[in-house]
Amino acid sequence: MIKLTIDGKEVTTEPGRKLIDVITEIGTEIPHYCYHKALSVTGSCRLCMVEVENAPKPLIACNTIANDGMVVYTDTENVRKARQVVLEFLLLHHPLDCPVCDKAGECLLQDFSFKYGNGESRFTEPKRVPPFKDLGPNIMLATTRCIMCTRCVRFMKEIAGEDQLTVVDRGSKNQIAVVEGKKLDHPLAGNVVDICPVGCLLDKKFIHRTRVWHLEKTNTVCGECSAGCNIYVESHNNEIFRITPKINMFVNGFWICDYGRYSNEKYNDVDRLTKPKIREGNEQKAVTIEEAATAIANNFSKYMKTKNAVAAIVSPGSTNEDAFAVKESMRIACNSEAVTGLFAEPEIKDEVFPTGFTIKGDKYPNQEGLKLVFGLSVPDIDAESVLNEIESGKIKAVYYVKNDLKEVPQRILDLLEKVEFLVVEDIVESPLTEIANVILPGKIYLENYGTFINYQKKLQRLQTDLKAPSGTKSTWEIAKMIAERMGQKIQWNSANDLFLMMAKHYSDLEGLSHFKLGDSGKTLGVDNKVNGTDG
Repeated sequence: MIKLTIDGKEVTTEPGRKLIDVITEIGTEIPHYCYHKALSVTGSCRLCMVEVENAPKPLIACNTIANDGMVVYTDTENVRKARQVVLEFLLLHHPLDCPVCDKAGECLLQDFSFKYGNGESRFTEPKRVPPFKDLGPNIMLATTRCIMCTRCVRFMKEIAGEDQLTVVDRGSKNQIAVVEGKKLDHPLAGNVVDICPVGCLLDKKFIHRTRVWHLEKTNTVCGECSAGCNIYVESHNNEIFRITPKINMFVNGFWICDYGRYSNEKYNDVDRLTKPKIREGNEQKAVTIEEAATAIANNFSKYMKTKNAVAAIVSPGSTNEDAFAVKESMRIACNSEAVTGLFAEPEIKDEVFPTGFTIKGDKYPNQEGLKLVFGLSVPDIDAESVLNEIESGKIKAVYYVKNDLKEVPQRILDLLEKVEFLVVEDIVESPLTEIANVILPGKIYLENYGTFINYQKKLQRLQTDLKAPSGTKSTWEIAKMIAERMGQKIQWNSANDLFLMMAKHYSDLEGLSHFKLGDSGKTLGVDNKVNGTDG
């Protein structure tokens, strides 16, 4: 370890670290544009100047290594003047269009100009006004606002692994451009919008739709593959306006893929189920959720005298809490342990990028969670044995929980047509709902509370500020309603209650709760009793 002094405060740190990181960690702000922890250092913006004793002039903190005995000053007269000069140069051609810029409210140029810049500009000549450019299917370039930090160029080369962006017209007219013969269509391309410190790179699907200060920002987990990337869902009036990455260095680092970034669109484009339905002859009649739960309870009651005559199948888009609620309600109310998840091998290969960021071929977010909930608790019951029992006719009724847009294998559809009574919880009408006796509208993961376990056995918490369509319920609520109408007293009243029950059933979850998971999650297999998190 080495010791250095920063603004009169003695600091201990590891050798070889960049000065900007050491200073930032003690709570002192160092303004910067070109520097990003995950990218190579260019030192081009020159805004992170600090003074170091015995140095002939101010140094840039992003490319200065902390040394033992170093004495650093971050707020001297020389530092303040250097920052003012840098900001004045950066603003020479920058338009004063904050009122119409989508970055307003989260723009580092706005923030640092206010904190460290001059109150007026000495530049009186006409500003250079290059046109906006279309870079690809999702991203537009407002060249007038660019400060040439080159974060986007370095990201595409170093993180995405494909040189789709470059700098052209080097000199006073330099600007960002797509490499000739290419377009910005990489599956990680949306991240350049996030890391752009100004309003230069714009998401076409967000431009002029709302102001960022109107957005409610909720941290949750992406459900588009088994990677379990951490995301912010940013919404207003119950409408998702954008999804952005939440930093979790143990899972996704700083990034998310564009599949997850725009995942909400596919749910917006479908006609969601909003009312329960009961089949009467060839017709499906809309009913209340209470009427549907009563009908299910009455029909399940016919079979409960026979062990495992009622079964449940849960898709791996469900939370652990929802899966556990189904398992418990079947055990308590239906005399059944014929409960399983539906598991599937990935149909496509993982996409792995230069720094290790991975888009998983497994498009189910919670197969590992369902293996825990079903596989470890009743090892003699698995998906194939349940399907075989349906085929043999031993299983008379099935509750199928499907809360995604994936197709159900034809074999399962053929088997489910044979059961006497089929309950389907789904988010849209599908071949599965067409054969159901009772249809229940379900929630998608963006509307749900609970937990997922990703492919690395990382247990993470889902949260939401969104309201599901009127008439929908969480799976755990439906399972409770059915069991109570079958005369059972159910103890859970929330997803957190269910998790606490799970923590008593499964040793991997012992000592944990939603609160103890925090925002970074918990890798199963690590001692849970210390603090409940590993990041």
